[in-house]
Amino acid sequence: MQVKSFAIWANPEKKQVPALVKSAIKWANENNLDVFLAERLKSIDVQNENISYFSSQDPPEAGFLLCLGGDGTLISGVRIFSNPSIPVLGVHLGGLGFLAQITPEVLIDKLDSVKNDQFKIQDRLVLTASISNNEDLFFAVNDFVVQNETSFRVTSLSLYIDNKHVSDYKSDGIIISTPTGSTAYSLSSGGPIVQPDVFSIIITPIAPHSLTSRPLVLPSNVEVEFRFNEESENNLKLIVDGQNIINFSKESTVKLSKAEHHLKFITFEDYNYYETLKKKMIWGRRGS
Repeated sequence: MQVKSFAIWANPEKKQVPALVKSAIKWANENNLDVFLAERLKSIDVQNENISYFSSQDPPEAGFLLCLGGDGTLISGVRIFSNPSIPVLGVHLGGLGFLAQITPEVLIDKLDSVKNDQFKIQDRLVLTASISNNEDLFFAVNDFVVQNETSFRVTSLSLYIDNKHVSDYKSDGIIISTPTGSTAYSLSSGGPIVQPDVFSIIITPIAPHSLTSRPLVLPSNVEVEFRFNEESENNLKLIVDGQNIINFSKESTVKLSKAEHHLKFITFEDYNYYETLKKKMIWGRRGS
């Protein structure tokens, strides 16, 4: 693709962000690219006539999105630029961070690769959820979580797939994850690791009150539904990517399915998902 502009979304609390933003803007100026900078970064002293500021409510039309920060920053940036989706390049800054694929040290080299069309786009599944009696649609890159409004109370619900009853759960809640989110909350609750390009929906109960309750991996073209019975607490919540909470009552139902749009990750030949697993998750390493 011929890149003419890009947007920058970053966590202003990260110490490296000002220097990286200035470096990216300098690179853009040298390569005659326009830059859209998030308003939350206005405190960074940059002087360039090719810069425009944008709000999260009014994202610009850009060639790609450069995210600087951790997984939470990347997810919030992707949500802003999800309609329509644009390719995203994530730069990991500190912490565990699993989604961003490059480090600050190689940022300029990778920007050169993007400009020279030396990259690939990896499509990743996005999930959508709806709650009866609520007209809004919700989208998740990592996961949805269904729990009681009071977190220490047991969640009692029934799972339906394509309108067929599958199982009843009593647990601390239930996680509905994308493959991208399979290494997040779902994994810490005993869910499987699913390679990001294997489109599927992962259902993982949180601390289930039964030894027979196990995670499920479903094809991405099914509709998942949760219904709540007499034993359920009246007040429940849907948590979206750990960032947004929607409250509802047990008279409602929650339906989830794959979204029409995908998350588009910019990736490179030298990226190795399994090396990331081994490095970040200490995967496959035996204890001493």
